[in-house]
Amino acid sequence: MSTDLLEEALRLSARDRLQLIEALWDTLSEEDISVAPEERALLDARLVDLETNPGDQSPWPEVKSRLEKRHR
Repeated sequence: MSTDLLEEALRLSARDRLQLIEALWDTLSEEDISVAPEERALLDARLVDLETNPGDQSPWPEVKSRLEKRHR
């Protein structure tokens, strides 16, 4: 990657950098993103748990709050 391109991207606002990340991410296909078999198994298990126990999940604001309290 060009360091000039990275330096230019880093000058963007946080909002613009997030939009750039999203736009770049959307250009990738499943084949572009390598996932180790162990990672795939973990993701599959978590998806099954989510589908089996939808009420056991916590909304993001609650999770974020718990994490922030742990790091204080």
